[in-house]
Amino acid sequence: MLLKKEEEIKGIPVFQKVLETARGGFSLDITGLTKGDILPAGTPMSYDGAIRKAKKANANGSDVKGLLYVPVKIEEDATVSIVTRGTVYEKRITGGVAEAIKSKLPLIIFDDSF
Repeated sequence: MLLKKEEEIKGIPVFQKVLETARGGFSLDITGLTKGDILPAGTPMSYDGAIRKAKKANANGSDVKGLLYVPVKIEEDATVSIVTRGTVYEKRITGGVAEAIKSKLPLIIFDDSF
């Protein structure tokens, strides 16, 4: 059996309080993403609970269901957790979050403090 060494990605915490994540973990769908890059915490995400796959949400937010809990390196078999209810430090999210996406996440509070 081969053991895979997990690489911890450090950074400033993005979430002030996490009240709920989508049940179970998800495999990251890397279609359209660059292997080796880092997907930062707070990235808007979509997921399919039936097949346990998650992907980066569309830019317009039409499929957004939550925010990425911790940063993840984009690679085959990467696992992710998605926050569906909680409080996030909005200014700490790389690239920010569009108003169209925020409006589709009513259970997430976007705090202006840093």
